[in-house]
Amino acid sequence: MTSACTTSHLAFSTSGGMAEGTLVVNLKNTGSATCTLKGFPGADLKSKDGSVSARRSRLAAPLVRVKPGGETRFTLHYAPNHSGGSGETFTGLIVTPPGETHSRTLPVGINVPVSDGSGPAVTVDPVGTGK
Repeated sequence: MTSACTTSHLAFSTSGGMAEGTLVVNLKNTGSATCTLKGFPGADLKSKDGSVSARRSRLAAPLVRVKPGGETRFTLHYAPNHSGGSGETFTGLIVTPPGETHSRTLPVGINVPVSDGSGPAVTVDPVGTGK
């Protein structure tokens, strides 16, 4: 039986997505055994004015097996700021793997347009669906 991946046995990094308005978050198994992830990660963007929690996309969550030294990923989607205004800049991304209560904060530089009170449209895909 393979156990669930824990935050303490994962290394986190980010890379640009395939399209503007996407950020890929990579999760690398630093443990000595294969582990599994299934579901949506918690993803909260932090700015000087507070934080915004990403909403879940409609994609189905596959069961992902991650071998020692192996990686999986997920994608965060946001509206890039083309408004001509200063927008809101997020400098941190708090990631909580599926099934976990411990999180890691990654440095980011994401600027989104200021919306009309509903907060920026930020969505997250399940682990294992990023390219």
